[in-house]
Amino acid sequence: MARSHGQQLAHLGRAAVLGQLSGALAHELNQPLTSIRGNAEAGLQLLANDEHDLAQIREILQDIVDDDERAVQVIQHLRGLLRKGEIQAQVIDLNSVIRQVLDIARSDIISRNVSIETSLEPRSTLVLADRVQIQQVLLNLVINACEAMANVLPRQRRLRIATHISSDDLRVELNVQDVGCGIAAGDLERIFEPFVTTKKEGLGLGLAICRTIVRAHDGHLWADNAAEGGAILHLRLPVAAPPPRL
Repeated sequence: MARSHGQQLAHLGRAAVLGQLSGALAHELNQPLTSIRGNAEAGLQLLANDEHDLAQIREILQDIVDDDERAVQVIQHLRGLLRKGEIQAQVIDLNSVIRQVLDIARSDIISRNVSIETSLEPRSTLVLADRVQIQQVLLNLVINACEAMANVLPRQRRLRIATHISSDDLRVELNVQDVGCGIAAGDLERIFEPFVTTKKEGLGLGLAICRTIVRAHDGHLWADNAAEGGAILHLRLPVAAPPPRL
């Protein structure tokens, strides 16, 4: 009875966060749709040439198919948050998901003149999670970090992504760090509340949805400021199995 009540409360919380689902979808779908358009325009330019590079055109079409599939998955999994049922979890490699997300966001990162630094845990980073939902969380954190550096000189825009295993081998922690202006001390927790945003056109749903997803995975998502400046978003998830000690 208590478990059922808890699931109902969790569902109500997800429903409240996703009350403006259309706005959240617009945010999450922006990257794949932008990529689809860019690839389509590049393909048209290639076709306008007298000599067609079929291999390059084939690669462009495959990118369009992949981005379309990503958009479909975003819609399906955001809608899935409204269901009362449990998430569809499987054992996934968090480091692998990070690489996939960076590949997905590559064009957006390049257009923002952001350089990427990664420091990924060499040991196993297996977690029990819904792959697409965790992709959504990481993509949101990466794009938010890039946007936070809009007022930084292009050559200084640096995004650092790191993973490590906790000292007790029970959790995997991921850090996403930017070199922006940081987060006001009073907003470190407020930014995870629905409809709280520092962006002129923001809806304030992205981080609220991220925390809801992470909590559904028995994880924790929080923010901090780096000593050298900029913000750090921390994501912690239970490991699927303890990694072997070196």
